[in-house]
Amino acid sequence: CYHCKLDMKEGDPAVYAERAGYDKLWHPGCFVCCTCSELLVDMIYFWKNGNLYCGRHYCDSERPRCAGCDELIFSNEYTLAEGQNWHLKHFCCFDCDCVLAGVTYITMYDNPVCKSCYMKNHAAV
Repeated sequence: CYHCKLDMKEGDPAVYAERAGYDKLWHPGCFVCCTCSELLVDMIYFWKNGNLYCGRHYCDSERPRCAGCDELIFSNEYTLAEGQNWHLKHFCCFDCDCVLAGVTYITMYDNPVCKSCYMKNHAAV
């Protein structure tokens, strides 16, 4: 078995994945996504760099995913903030929803806040 490295016994069911090549076989329970371990026997699978992927994790390996909406980001313009990728319009002030991409903001209780809202709602006067 390509996954668990145990011998395949004669007569045991085996999974063959054409995209992986003719030399690889898996036990049905071993044919899983390398990221989430989702069983792929009856699913669409992807083969990349010697690994099996479910659809979600294959796409994650190709494009970044927005932390705000959980959708893939296809635009070349997006922002990396707070250690995550965001569509430009989804990285917003927690208080007033103004877009924060490319501007200075303050993090309050793990939430991004624009300078105006910080001064109005959080700063000590």
